[in-house]
Amino acid sequence: MTYMTRRQLLRGLVTAGAALPLSGLLHRAALAADGPAPQRALFVFIPDGCAPELWHPQGSTRNFSLPSMTQPLESLKQDCVFIEGLTMYSGGSTHEGGIRKLLTATGDISLDAFIGQYYKDQTPHASIHLGVAANHQNGAGSMSFLGRDQQISPEDNPLSAYERLFGPPGGVADIENRRRLSILDGAMADINRLQNRLGQAERDKLQVHTESLREVERRILADDSASAGACQQPDWNRQGWSIPEGYRSYPNYYNRDDQFATVGSLQMDLAVLALGCDLARSVSIQWSHPVSPTHLHDETGAGQRHHDASHFNANDLNSADDFVRYKRWYAEQFAYLLRQLDAYPDGNGTLLDNTVVFLCSELGHSSRHNHANMPFILAGRGGGLDTGRYLNYHDSNGDGDSHAKLLVSIANAMGIPINSFGYTGHGDGPLPGLYT
Repeated sequence: MTYMTRRQLLRGLVTAGAALPLSGLLHRAALAADGPAPQRALFVFIPDGCAPELWHPQGSTRNFSLPSMTQPLESLKQDCVFIEGLTMYSGGSTHEGGIRKLLTATGDISLDAFIGQYYKDQTPHASIHLGVAANHQNGAGSMSFLGRDQQISPEDNPLSAYERLFGPPGGVADIENRRRLSILDGAMADINRLQNRLGQAERDKLQVHTESLREVERRILADDSASAGACQQPDWNRQGWSIPEGYRSYPNYYNRDDQFATVGSLQMDLAVLALGCDLARSVSIQWSHPVSPTHLHDETGAGQRHHDASHFNANDLNSADDFVRYKRWYAEQFAYLLRQLDAYPDGNGTLLDNTVVFLCSELGHSSRHNHANMPFILAGRGGGLDTGRYLNYHDSNGDGDSHAKLLVSIANAMGIPINSFGYTGHGDGPLPGLYT
């Protein structure tokens, strides 16, 4: 007979969805001390495509310059691979089709969820999905899918995200927080209903069983409280941010334009903590959504909303000035994220050494609403990515290779042995020359 430890029992309950906040107590940061650090994947979405002439580098593989939209990444070029010449084939068109196939390549499940499912038995959460006003106003939805038409809505509220990942702020020592972390508390309504249907002898047995489980739970919480370390209640700088008491206006406070930058910073920091604590091997951050309504005048100086700015005159790049402002701002946020990953010790290096980061969007040319020459950037050295390069996958006719091959490459870098992911109309296998 195989016996389960108390920790294994609790992990089984968490995996079954019985006590999601307890996942913060089951961090696996100690794994790094036992062997090589695990590989992670981080997916970052920014909305509404780009102006390709102002996004993609100019030059050779190792000697290239960045144009205006990606110039804020200049100091981090050696940590990135800038990819030109990939097309998202098949599937729907414009924003709606683009977001649907971005990480699915027209398959049923998105790559971020697929990786999470592959490693779900090794982490408290399968995958983690964070948003920055990703669910605000009418848009084309999320890039993440658990299955066909099973879209995953990112968590836009960083306070709720923190509590789901690490438990209520203040630590598990607080009695009230212990009750909120309790598995049994979440099941008491069902237990009470069951008691009303049982005879006295059965009710007595159930009471004894419940009390025994409560004692086991107390011991588990005590053990984990003593051993969980920094990841039990990690040092998360909330920047003094909170939702005003009694706020009931529309939109939700965390979805307002004037909160966009702060919420984004908080969500990026949470993503780094979640990866560093090994809560999941796959994390996504979705900034806004396709057809983004955000207006970040104070942050960018742009006079137009994001989606309006994306409809510049394709024949006059000077008309893209506001759109350039937005793309530069997003590039700055991406640079911040990479620096945070590189500042987090992990194994014999940093999180950036053990993570593949994919920056993506649902359109290629924003004004033309196409899916060619997509604005994709890989960063980090997860899976042995050879960074500091600019790779162009246009063929001699100017046609692009399939972005589905890039998804295969990312999966392979995560140790998942697949040869296709979704669309195979332009061949299968990984993207050549990306990983050596």
